[in-house]
Amino acid sequence: MHRLAATPGGWTPDTEGVIFVEQTPAPLVFLTAADTEIQSLARARFPDDFPALRVANLLQLQQQLAIDTYADDVLRHAQVMVVRLLGGRAYWPYGLEVLSEVAATTGAALVVLPGDDRPAPDLISHSTVPLTVANRLWRYLNEGGVENMAHGLMWLCDRTLHTRYAPPDPQPIPKVGRYPQPAVTLPPTAAKIGLVFYRAHYLAANTAPIDALCAALAQRGLAPLPVFVSSLQDPEVQAELIALLQPAGGDGIDVLLNTTSFSVAKLDGATPNLALWETLDVP
Repeated sequence: MHRLAATPGGWTPDTEGVIFVEQTPAPLVFLTAADTEIQSLARARFPDDFPALRVANLLQLQQQLAIDTYADDVLRHAQVMVVRLLGGRAYWPYGLEVLSEVAATTGAALVVLPGDDRPAPDLISHSTVPLTVANRLWRYLNEGGVENMAHGLMWLCDRTLHTRYAPPDPQPIPKVGRYPQPAVTLPPTAAKIGLVFYRAHYLAANTAPIDALCAALAQRGLAPLPVFVSSLQDPEVQAELIALLQPAGGDGIDVLLNTTSFSVAKLDGATPNLALWETLDVP
């Protein structure tokens, strides 16, 4: 599969500075430039009989030699290849060319998708699966989150590898949501501690610090109430957050821990937006 120019007589390319992604082959390969997607897939739970999956970051597949080597070692053994490109075809032209060659040679299913929620017909047209299949997988990935990503790959396997997982449809993730925690028995009088963090961390399954903080609060007899938000500068988000943390009829939080830092207050000389904090009226 190597397509780099070479001369006879034992000459080998200079590999200094080339990053090689050393992976064993698998039926399913997922390539993306988003570490958040890689982290989500690492946390995902698949059925016991789910095909072996290999995931790689496109930032580690930039040099032509690295791409050719990965194609020889991994891609040409795959049955399904998915690539998410942020920035269009120009972002990874050589890699896309190699993927297309591999798919044409091996008959593997190839799904080429934009790395965001903006349509890119030029990219999707490189896919070898029907447009309806590519668009459906794109919807799963755009909704984001561990479960949507896992269900999206399960749905793709049903369409390409003839499995029968029948996962749920893509599920929208709200802008504001309560982050579930293991049940802990605490006295009814335990102080309630609100904990606000960014929705992006929830989507990427980057929640180990939140889990640890909630566990530490519970160990101290405090009742954590973790909530993810998209942006505190959105008035609708603020209203939903207030309804969760200080519901009508009382029984609201006693203290708020906010990990979004200065996402509401203005540091550029403008008047600070303090309405959210004044409404909550807690330390």
